[in-house]
Amino acid sequence: MSSWMNMEKFLREYVYQVETDFSVDGESASWAPTRDRPAHRFWDDEDDKIDLRFSNNESSRLSSFAVSHDEKYVAYSDGSIVGVSNIETRAQRTLFRGLTLPCVNLMFSPALNESGGYTLLLLQSSLYPVMSEMNDFLNIGPESPLLEMVRQGYLKTLEKLRASVESRNLPNIPGCTSGFGSNPSTSDGRLFLYLIQNETTQSGSRPAAELPKVIVHDVVNNRLLHTLSGHEDAIMWTAFSPNDQYIATAAWDGTFRIYNVSSGDCKHIIGPTGGQCWSGAWSPDSKHILLSGMTDEGEGEGFRNNTFVAVYSVETAQQINRFKHERLRSWVRCVAWSPKGDIAIVHETNLWIWDPFENEIVSEFSLKIDDRMMGGFAGFRKVQWVNNGDVLIVRAGDGTVEVWDRVGNTKYRLQRPKGSGIERDIRAVQWIQKDKTLRTLSSDGFMRMYRFA
Repeated sequence: MSSWMNMEKFLREYVYQVETDFSVDGESASWAPTRDRPAHRFWDDEDDKIDLRFSNNESSRLSSFAVSHDEKYVAYSDGSIVGVSNIETRAQRTLFRGLTLPCVNLMFSPALNESGGYTLLLLQSSLYPVMSEMNDFLNIGPESPLLEMVRQGYLKTLEKLRASVESRNLPNIPGCTSGFGSNPSTSDGRLFLYLIQNETTQSGSRPAAELPKVIVHDVVNNRLLHTLSGHEDAIMWTAFSPNDQYIATAAWDGTFRIYNVSSGDCKHIIGPTGGQCWSGAWSPDSKHILLSGMTDEGEGEGFRNNTFVAVYSVETAQQINRFKHERLRSWVRCVAWSPKGDIAIVHETNLWIWDPFENEIVSEFSLKIDDRMMGGFAGFRKVQWVNNGDVLIVRAGDGTVEVWDRVGNTKYRLQRPKGSGIERDIRAVQWIQKDKTLRTLSSDGFMRMYRFA
């Protein structure tokens, strides 16, 4: 067993291996039938790719991506610049440099403004006026260190000016969004959730007015609709219900809350559980909710608290069933409720498909890990249902992507090859069911297409 581990060492030494494969009624999934290309592919064996980089600099890294709801456009950012390109034509439609703070996330909203989109203004300027003035009055040449100081100051001033002009007509939201599978937007995109004062109180208490709060923002009218209070520690997860009637939250104060969207009133407080609360998922009909966190019921191996994953009735706040498994020993922060009614629960290198009403595991998937320290890096990072719940996509810590079609009980895999020098990070994936194509968006600035049909 390794005495230490970091990402570079993990990627150099790790070999992806499946211990338990997906199954239906006890029959393991088989490789999907394909015509020209195998169902088991590897990185850089793509059929096509789109260059989204802002320059040809190979060291330039993209940090966030989003694909529009109609799958026509992709937005991408390196933190300081945001671009939007047409996926079909590959034409860059927008380039926005007016960021006064780094971009950490991107999300398309179904709500459109009156013109059906956005217009961004880019400004360009020259240093020649400053250089001319310095020569005329101070007799300083263009290579002078003093001129370089003025040049840098002038560039910063121009950057601030450009940012102000470019962003003057854009809504400015003074907060942050939550993570762990949060859904901060209503189905029509008219309302949006963000957090303010969301620093933890574990280092010291604060007055109620300074505690974390959820802001419900009306995107269409650009106004604050509600301020949701009550949590006493950092809020980790927020989500609108599919019918847009409720908002659920999970926080480190050990409670989950359900609010009414129309009034902003708190309908239920579930907890305290005795430990930090992390995430959740709504049922497709909005009548139930899965909540995950930690509880003080006993001692878990290597952890102070035991893992808590349970389904509740939204109407009564009564627990329906609680998921339990011998391998469940730490946080569950990645879950997805299928339109078919069952739930994908990810925990380290394990994934279970759980029927919450029958309280039974209908399928599972796990990786073979001999080194516990390596397992911390190999664990699943993202799980999502697509194609109305018929297809499950799960992304592992090394970047390998599994696609399981449970209707035909067939599978596809896009695997990271073993070895160093392949540290490209897949930030997002998208499955196109009609032509069995997997799109990957990577930090090296490329969208790659792997066609399995």
